[in-house]
Amino acid sequence: MEKLGFIGVGMMGKPMAKNLLKAGYQLTVLDLNSAAVDELVRHGAVRAESAAEVAGRCDTVITMLPGSAEVEHVVCGEGGLLSALNADHLIVDMSTIDPLVSNRLAREVASGGGQMIDAPVSGGEVGAMNGTLTIMIGGPKATLDRCRDVLAVMGGNLIHAGDEVGMGGKVKLVNNMITGISMIATSEAFLTGLKAGLSMETMVNVVSVSSGATWPLLNHFPNTVLKNQYEPGFMLDLMYKDMGLALGLANDVGVPVPVGGLVRQVYQSGRAAGLGRKDFSVMWEEMAKAAGLHQSTGIDDGAS
Repeated sequence: MEKLGFIGVGMMGKPMAKNLLKAGYQLTVLDLNSAAVDELVRHGAVRAESAAEVAGRCDTVITMLPGSAEVEHVVCGEGGLLSALNADHLIVDMSTIDPLVSNRLAREVASGGGQMIDAPVSGGEVGAMNGTLTIMIGGPKATLDRCRDVLAVMGGNLIHAGDEVGMGGKVKLVNNMITGISMIATSEAFLTGLKAGLSMETMVNVVSVSSGATWPLLNHFPNTVLKNQYEPGFMLDLMYKDMGLALGLANDVGVPVPVGGLVRQVYQSGRAAGLGRKDFSVMWEEMAKAAGLHQSTGIDDGAS
């Protein structure tokens, strides 16, 4: 089986890497979190000490990192992938970063003789564990075809978003903008219903099978809000970051997005309250407090 590199084995990257190991791929891994690397080594992976070492061992390198700066450092920084690049190398960036950065890095990789595509994912930690992620790919179709079998191990739905690197990131930002807004809209509506005397059960039962159904309602409410369990998950810090990237994209193409701007400020209030590393649905708790409700029970506490 092909030798693969995997840089960034956090909440999403680690289960994705495990699925590649289960499929028989030889995996070299790198992450600042030594415990995550140790776990993958116990499953058969090989540890690397630098991105250049990963590139030296593997022709295809997957990156799954928190943001643009981290990806740029891994590709272009000291001891980065570019320092060991040759014509056989393919970099598959599965992070959610600024599409303009993806496109620029792809050009730098091409100038070094290699290839790069962006391939951000949707489906959360559960999708990463089950290998059912939706993967949105930006780059030439021929380059996608080169790694299609590898991607198929991690995701059941591969969508070619366009021939330009960065197109995968653009459609991912559109998706996350809708998700981020939907979480706040659903919370506002449900809190209104609770204050008006409706039960959470009634609202969930009705809205889940009606026109108000949203991804956060169907997935985050059952698994986080109703269980009062906000970790691990898709961190509020990351949703705030993605909303910012989406607003930047909208600004670049001249689209007014007032709702998106307001929602990003709502997430910023959660970060200011120290909730940045919890699942973004934790905003339900902050909004419930503002509405004078006990966040876990929906009982009016008389504060409003």
